Amino acid sequence: MSTQEILTQVGALSLSERMALMEAIKVVRKYTELLRIPVIYPKPTQLQTFLTLLETTTTRKKVFDVALAATLKDNNIVGLYTVNVDDFQGFPFLQVENPLA
Repeated sequence: MSTQEILTQVGALSLSERMALMEAIKVVRKYTELLRIPVIYPKPTQLQTFLTLLETTTTRKKVFDVALAATLKDNNIVGLYTVNVDDFQGFPFLQVENPLA
């Protein structure tokens, strides 16, 4: 994940009132440090991938989800842990799972 995407997920966790900010930070640290999850970055192809994926959506609310999905797709990442599983159901190349469920 890029730093921006990690921060977005921390914010989403804490703002959803499912967990306090400090707890959300602990979860992200656990998955990035203890499990040695690599940090990925947008590739030069992300804009085109983003636009292609955006064509498949019907709402502007998914713009950030589409941006994340484009980064994952361009980096050949096929799995995503998120508490917002439903937000990523429209991306058939992703296997999405809630790590808190």
